[in-house]
Amino acid sequence: MVPGGRAALALAASPAKAPAIAPTIAAGLARLGPRPPGTAAHAAAFELLRAAMLRAGLSRVETIPAPGPLPLRSLTGVLPGTTPGEIVLSAHYDTVPWSPGAGDDASGCATILAAVADLARTPLGHTVRVLLFDGEESGLLGSRAWLAARGPTGRERILAAVNVEMVGWSGSAGPVLLTFPVRRQGARAFAPGWLVHSLLRSGEAAGLPPSFLEAHGSLPAQLVLRATVPTYGADSDAFVAAGVPAATLSDSSLLHLDPAYHRQADTADRLDPTRLDRWVTATAAAVRRLDRLAGRPLPEDRYLVVFGRVWLPRDLYWIGFLLWGLLVVRNRPRRRPEAEAEQNRREGRAWRQRALPGFLFRLLFLVSVFLAPIFSVLLYPAVLLAHFPPRRGYGRVLWIVLGLAPVALLLYAILYAFAAEAVRGLAPGGEVVFVAGALVAYAAYIVLVVSPRGADRIPRERI
Repeated sequence: MVPGGRAALALAASPAKAPAIAPTIAAGLARLGPRPPGTAAHAAAFELLRAAMLRAGLSRVETIPAPGPLPLRSLTGVLPGTTPGEIVLSAHYDTVPWSPGAGDDASGCATILAAVADLARTPLGHTVRVLLFDGEESGLLGSRAWLAARGPTGRERILAAVNVEMVGWSGSAGPVLLTFPVRRQGARAFAPGWLVHSLLRSGEAAGLPPSFLEAHGSLPAQLVLRATVPTYGADSDAFVAAGVPAATLSDSSLLHLDPAYHRQADTADRLDPTRLDRWVTATAAAVRRLDRLAGRPLPEDRYLVVFGRVWLPRDLYWIGFLLWGLLVVRNRPRRRPEAEAEQNRREGRAWRQRALPGFLFRLLFLVSVFLAPIFSVLLYPAVLLAHFPPRRGYGRVLWIVLGLAPVALLLYAILYAFAAEAVRGLAPGGEVVFVAGALVAYAAYIVLVVSPRGADRIPRERI
């Protein structure tokens, strides 16, 4: 046992209130130093956590070995409920070889153990299973091994998994709810919308409302993540890839990463005990809210979180269809009295000659709404602007710039994410093709239909 190991075990076993034990356990783990598998510190951390799990009221505390060249040992224990269904709380206790890992992820281990001590005071319907994974830093080896050994039937019994990682450190931009894209059955998969909704609401009820993906700029972050392949991941990814709904609660996001991440500076003095205790309350609240569910709702992983609400495809369909309907209604050319029939015919011919860009814009927008509902939100400003096309040259330029601005901002955000090494590639798929085509048609409409010469000859129809 490395120096400080006995003291850490004593701290884990000392009497304390449920939330108050979180800073104690996190500090005890961090004082052990770096905890890569096979080291003395790793073995001491295993014993510390095993004692803390028993102290928190967990039963059937067991070791989970993982096959492979590394001596991996994960830990599991349960808080029995009245049904065989399970809610998983997970974190990892291994570290990279050079970091004490107070935030990553002693904080997560301490938070869920303190949350379990709080949950043990009231009866629950679902069994709460705690998993303290090993080998996360080596490629989610511990979580993948456990899920593979669990089998399809065992995985089906899990209602959802809540992973807690890198919480409670000072200077965070704010709590976030993370879900990273993974490959499942040949397609990209995310945490389902119902789980995101539940975790967002439980955080609000606990006084620690998380943002989705980013504390600042959630909507751009969502579009970036759906268009790219992120560099980072978490144990929740292994659950989603195995078909189990899962997400991660954190104080660290892709663009507001903990500055001590994977560094020697990730020590216990950086953790804020008050904030860590608030995370304990929020984690327990998340489990209690999930416990109200009788089973998994219908899965849907295509959604946007805006204004704290999860907007599913059906919501985006209705919004897009309404905007499209307004475009169609406003596109009808005005008719004048019969005395001006000849002038109407001339204007009608001119209108038909210039109607193609507007028709393509409407068509491509409608296709985007139904085939790429998430990315179709990039077209909303252009659709609104198209209802009031300008008649002057400078106005047309401004309208085009404003209509194309959302896509330009998304491209900038993607480039920024690449520069920050938060993403490593573009996601496969052609959803953005329809959006790009619609924007080209929009620009053509503004340039051709609202040209200076056409303005005098064409009624003020709008696409």
